[in-house]
Amino acid sequence: MRRRNPGRRLHDAVVIVPGIMGSELRDAGTGRMLWGVGKLLAYTARAHTERLRQLAVTEDEREGRTGRVEVTGLLESAELLPGFGSAHPYSAMVTEMRRSVVDPAALLPFPYDWRLSVEHNGALLAAAARRHLDAWRAHPEHRRYVEADPEAGPARLVFVAHSMGGLLTREALHRDRTLRDDIRAVMTVGTPFNGSVKAVLMLNAGKGLPLPVPAAALRQVASTMPGLYDLLPTYRAYEVDGDMRVPGVEDIVAVGGRRDLAKAAVDWRTSRAGTTLPEHVTVVGMGQRTWTSYRLTDGTAVFGRYLFKRSHDGRLLPDAEGRPQRDPRTGDGTVYQYAAQLPGTVRPVHFYHEHGGLIRARSVLDMASGLMHGLRHPEERGAMLGDEAEFELCTPEWSALGEPFAIEVDGVARRADLECRVRGINGPDEMLTPVLKPVPGRPGVLTASCLPGRPGMYEVEVTGGDEPKRRLVPVLDTVHDG
Repeated sequence: MRRRNPGRRLHDAVVIVPGIMGSELRDAGTGRMLWGVGKLLAYTARAHTERLRQLAVTEDEREGRTGRVEVTGLLESAELLPGFGSAHPYSAMVTEMRRSVVDPAALLPFPYDWRLSVEHNGALLAAAARRHLDAWRAHPEHRRYVEADPEAGPARLVFVAHSMGGLLTREALHRDRTLRDDIRAVMTVGTPFNGSVKAVLMLNAGKGLPLPVPAAALRQVASTMPGLYDLLPTYRAYEVDGDMRVPGVEDIVAVGGRRDLAKAAVDWRTSRAGTTLPEHVTVVGMGQRTWTSYRLTDGTAVFGRYLFKRSHDGRLLPDAEGRPQRDPRTGDGTVYQYAAQLPGTVRPVHFYHEHGGLIRARSVLDMASGLMHGLRHPEERGAMLGDEAEFELCTPEWSALGEPFAIEVDGVARRADLECRVRGINGPDEMLTPVLKPVPGRPGVLTASCLPGRPGMYEVEVTGGDEPKRRLVPVLDTVHDG
């Protein structure tokens, strides 16, 4: 049964800001879709390689002469570029917030060209948010609301931002300080305020990764995208010389980055370090296997799920043999748990969901809706925040057609009754029901094997907890690479 938020709807203006790869892009000259095809045409490695090359950022675009690529809207179907991961649609959040606002005119989805820098897109967001608020305040439905309740005063802004969208929101408020006075709440979901090691993987993907696209294409295209550099880790994630440090310009160059873009990103993040978000509600994913650190071996990044333990004054804590103690860490599968927290946040709210699934999770949708029903702080939401299903769902980044892929569920409580379903979502309907079985010698771990019959994007769903856990697995026809 769907949970409902208490209280009447407020008359605020809402802006939904998606994450990286969350907006559809097309070539302005030809009208050809570059990202967000929305239907199964040829789910092959070759098709993804061609699309990847078309997404490279040109010198003109980096210098601000944009227009080659048009933004057509929020992503409406799940998409994949190997090495960059899967992008989830935002339809559930848009639908939820459309039900929560006083009138549809109060809602503004803000798609953007995620290949470009946060600084560029944040400026566009600042202008769009101001126009949206002014237009909504002049709208007849807003006037009727205020006439019926004069004490309500004019509408204010509510931002709901996923992943990179939270960085854009912070940038918008940094660039237009007047917006801060018109903010009622900002909700960020899985935002890498301190970066993500997965961005290192993207830059370094030209070496050592078993992906079904040419390594040279991955590395070449990734290195052209300013937006990707803005997602690089800003905490001690680079393991070198027996310690860990924040990656600097030369460290970024060493993993395959361009020096000019690396310097621009480092300068940008340094200048924004003190920018906070007013009335900030932070949603953080946890309990999922997440790369939190990396080291370099002959130019190839080797990733780890640990950091080094330190004392309160920052000194390394050695083990019995004098080596730094490793401290296992988790996150949402993309963003390390504490990298998603911004200084000044009163109380982050944690959920056991992976990065893309967070924005579609029922609990997170309820939180966003709650912002429109007068709820400001997490403690006011009570049982709405319950997420007792602390198990972890693991699937591969992709699978080849004709080869079964493994599904693993870890942290399963005794007597838990879990069910697994796998559904094709980008092509003809296909529903599979793999059986989860205990793994001998590994208490709390269940596994299943799945063999889809056609290429496409598949959603793995495990139910039996407080709410379902979901992950996307692209199945590629690697036979037709050419």
